[in-house]
Order: sequence, then C-alpha cells, then structure tokens
Amino acid sequence: MKPRHLIIVIGVIILVHLIVILACFSGGGSSSPAGQDDKTVSSTSYSYISAARKKVAAENTEKADNTVSAVAEKEPEPAKEKHILDLKFPALRYTHALSGNIPEIPESAGARAGILVDADTGTVLWEKNGRKAFPIASMTKIMTSLIAYETILNAGSNLSLQTSVPVTAAAQKIGGSQVWLDVRESFTLEELLLAVAVKSANDAAYLVAEYLGGGDVSTFVHRMNVRAKELGMLHSRFCNPHGLPGSSSSQDNVSSPEDMVILAEQSLRYPKLMEWASTVTADFRKPGVKGHLKIVNHNNLLPGRRYPAIGVDGLKTGFINRSGYCVTVTCKRNNKRLIAVVVGFDSARNRDLFVKKLLNWGYPRTEDPASALVQSRKKAAEIAVRKKTVKSAKSGRKKPASRTNKKRKK
Repeated sequence: MKPRHLIIVIGVIILVHLIVILACFSGGGSSSPAGQDDKTVSSTSYSYISAARKKVAAENTEKADNTVSAVAEKEPEPAKEKHILDLKFPALRYTHALSGNIPEIPESAGARAGILVDADTGTVLWEKNGRKAFPIASMTKIMTSLIAYETILNAGSNLSLQTSVPVTAAAQKIGGSQVWLDVRESFTLEELLLAVAVKSANDAAYLVAEYLGGGDVSTFVHRMNVRAKELGMLHSRFCNPHGLPGSSSSQDNVSSPEDMVILAEQSLRYPKLMEWASTVTADFRKPGVKGHLKIVNHNNLLPGRRYPAIGVDGLKTGFINRSGYCVTVTCKRNNKRLIAVVVGFDSARNRDLFVKKLLNWGYPRTEDPASALVQSRKKAAEIAVRKKTVKSAKSGRKKPASRTNKKRKK
C-alpha cells in the first residue's frame, strides 16, 4: 500500500473514533448512563415532592376527620330550653264574682276564704274574703321556689340547677315535713327544689334559702317580700321560706287568696316550676343509697292521687293550726285555665273534695259568667226562703205539756 493511501486509511479510522467518542459525550444519549442517572434523580425528586404533599394532605385529612369525628361524637346541642313563657294574665275583675258561700256547693261553708279565677280573662267567678290576709303555711313554698329559680336564671348568676349545695347544721334541724338532710351530704339545687315542690320539705326549703341568701336566710326572705311587692301582692308578708308557724301569729307567713292567684300566675310562666309542681312521685337520694326516699306529692288532686281532678297540674298545699288546710290549685281543661285558692278547712279531705267540686262548678260558668251569677243568686234566694220557712215551722210548733205525777193530798 502506498504511503499516501495508508495515511488516508489511518485518518478515516481516527475520524470514525472521534465521531464515536463525540457521540458518547453528546446530550442525545438517552441510553447513556449519565441520562439514566438524571432520570433517576428526577424521579427521586418528584417522589419526594409527592410524598411531602401526601403527608400534608394526610395531615389535613386527619385534622378534617378529627373535626368531623368530634362533631359526630359530640351530642348535638339541644335547643335552649324556653325557661319562661310569654304568658299575659289580665287584671282580676270582680264584676261577675259570686261572693260568700256557694249555694250549689254547701261545702263552701267550710272555707274561711277562697277564690276561683278564670286566668285567661281575669274574671273572678267566686270569692270569699278574697282580699283578706290569712296564714298560708306551706303555700309559702311557691314563692320560695319562684325566687330560687329566678335567681338561677339571672343573667349575672353563675348558678345552675346542678350547683351542689352542702347541707348545713341549721338546715338539718328544721322539722315538720322533711327529707332528713344530713350535714355529711350535698345535693343539687334541682334535687332540693324538687323536694320542696313534691314533699313540701321544710329542711330543703331552708337550705335553698340559706344558700341563695349567702348564708343568711333573712336575706332571702327579704327578697321574697320585695318580689311580692313587685308582683302587686298587697296583702302578703313572709317571715320564713318554709311556712312553719312562728311563735305568734304575727310571725306567720300570710297572704290573701287574690295574692296567691297572682303568685300562681307568675309560676305558670316557668315550665320547670310547673313540672316540679305536677310531679306525683320522685326519688330523693338514689335507690339503694342510705336514706333513699320515695317522695309523694301532697296535692291529692293531681292525676294518680287520692282525689284526681281533670286538668289539675299544680300547685301547692299547706297546713298549720292557724291556717287550717289550704291549697292553691292550677287547672287546665280544653285550653281554659282556672286557678283556685282556699284556706281554713278542717281536714285535707274536705278541702280537696270541695276544690274538686269548685272546679266542676266553675268551668261551665266561664262561658257566660253574668248569667251564671244571676242563676246562683236566684238559687241562694230560694235556699234562704226555704231555711226561713223551716225555721218558722219549727218555732211555731207548740211544745206538748209536760206531765208530772204528783201525789194528791189526802
């Protein structure tokens, strides 16, 4: 081979090698190790970003799940209890009131005082000493419960029905109707107020007043008297929160039948108070716990009690010697509300049976109280004539001459 040809061949070989070497180092080799490494790095980078996002997403999802779970686990908040009803009670009107004893109900003679009111219209259907003050005994507890509950509902109060109240030595000593409180115990305000309404517990009433009075019962009693004035109870005086008699009549709690109607109307505005007042039986202290009591409502006119009267849903009985047997009754029939108050009966039975008849007498009169009053007065006149006739007949009879066996003188 000629030298000239050999140089050409070597140059071609060198050129081919150069082309191969340049091809190896060019950017187009997707099959090159360098390209594979870049792809691997790139893939690793994307994987890292994806994992980070997934972590954040997972954390957000977990938070969301926890929030949903919390909402699901949390019991739905019940609608706020309507603590007070927007009830309007008109002023009492005596235009068609039958006064004194009721001719159609002879048992009315057993009442020292009383009243029957159509609460929807303010019409007084019957009254007997309706504006005169008499001892009211445990009917006092209507005011005690009202003051206590209004205090709990006060916007500035940190109290609730579940507020725990420790029993004090003073409360433990209160006698009469009681739930036998012990200084080693504590009860919620709701438990105590239920005992006041159902069992007429004097010790519970005292403890509530003592606690809400900041340790001073007289402070609570002062509020009772202030509230009475605010409500327009003009013939009322409170000396204690339970209604037990004072050492003299001047220390008894007193009110008039009319005032007690006003107090009952205020209580009707609070569903909770009426719930307690209409409770027939309840447990005081849990069953099985030492001292457990099955307390029974003293109001025998409630459903399931001794003398049930249709529609009766409250309110409170009472008795001390100076008051006789008394009661304030709320009743609703066919959407018509009547309130009855009587004091001075000689027995709980006579009181209850009279009030039952009084309600049955009163409801028909609400349709036309004016005509009903005319009929009652006519009935009263007939009875008066009959009594006069009988009395005249008795006094007109000649007494038979008395026979004596006198010995004749010889």
